[in-house]
Amino acid sequence: MPEYNIRLDPHNPGQFFACCGLFELCELLQPGGEADFSDQGRRFRVRSAAALPIPLALEDETVDPRPSAALEPLVLSAAGSRFVLDWWLNETWTDKSTLKTWGGQQTPRRMLQELLSLLDQRAFPHQLFDYAAYTKTRFGVDARSAWSAIDAGYSPNDLGQPAATYPWVEVLAVIGMQGFRPASAGRNQLRYSLWLAPLTLPSARAAAAAPWQGLPHRSYTFQIALRGQGYKTFQFAQGENHV
Repeated sequence: MPEYNIRLDPHNPGQFFACCGLFELCELLQPGGEADFSDQGRRFRVRSAAALPIPLALEDETVDPRPSAALEPLVLSAAGSRFVLDWWLNETWTDKSTLKTWGGQQTPRRMLQELLSLLDQRAFPHQLFDYAAYTKTRFGVDARSAWSAIDAGYSPNDLGQPAATYPWVEVLAVIGMQGFRPASAGRNQLRYSLWLAPLTLPSARAAAAAPWQGLPHRSYTFQIALRGQGYKTFQFAQGENHV
């Protein structure tokens, strides 16, 4: 079975969830693979019979008319297979979830459509997480794209300016967060865990949120911070117990 290796910064929540998204896509097309992290969490390895990279497209289908455009569930097409995205909604689809990061006039459909148009297949696999494009569109999951008045003296979001964005990380993380959700780690803190032994997709989803005793893992906590005009972003994470 082919094996793919991706380098990542384990302190970047967006890159972790992007790895999870890649695993989700592989299993959507060719079930039966495994994945794990190694090199102290700096390398993600997935073994899958799926042909990578996988062509992605956003379908026009309306999943449910109840949510507003700002919270619309989406259907992503991956090489002919369908993948529903709705993690920004609560369980009853009546309000936003705590993970929703965008505000203003942004909608998930417009954001994802723009980011999909920026994907460069040539970046796979070695430059997957480093390929950048300048755009005002992002879900805010990649901590490298976070801007604040403290860091830069002003926020490009407030001025409508484009900033360096990592399309593959944004798109894959949006996919990954559908099945891999961070766990609560106290007030304003969220936790994710990198599993350091090969796992199937269902087991990996569980391990990312609540690793069990005996499973080697590395856990990280992060916050979602305001980045101007109601927009939020995932911040870099701090390492916890590494066992």
